[in-house]
Amino acid sequence: MNVTDPDLVIVRGINDVWFKENFSKMWIGFGGSPKGVPKQDANYVALYIGAPVSSIAYIGVVSQINRFTVGADFYLRALIKLPVVVNTNHQIRKHEYWKITDFGLSPQQIKMITDLVSF
Repeated sequence: MNVTDPDLVIVRGINDVWFKENFSKMWIGFGGSPKGVPKQDANYVALYIGAPVSSIAYIGVVSQINRFTVGADFYLRALIKLPVVVNTNHQIRKHEYWKITDFGLSPQQIKMITDLVSF
């Protein structure tokens, strides 16, 4: 992985059905068009789950990224349910770039997640 910003979180929009069917696979795919693929690597991927949840409910700790011509697969070593979902006031269909501090986590919670990245 070529992470240049250790606080970067890529927020990926997914639907509730996909989440329920793929939760155990511990990967998040990006692709479909050049706009659908993050240009940066990140230690974290957060999941914005569409209706009926319509909020960010999870942060995944990335262990590996495989990039290919029209996409990228981010493999996770852990998926953490946020203690309080994050409302965005808008839908996230593809992805957005956020910072780990944007999630309203305490410094202790951020440290715990950061420690997972380094194991």
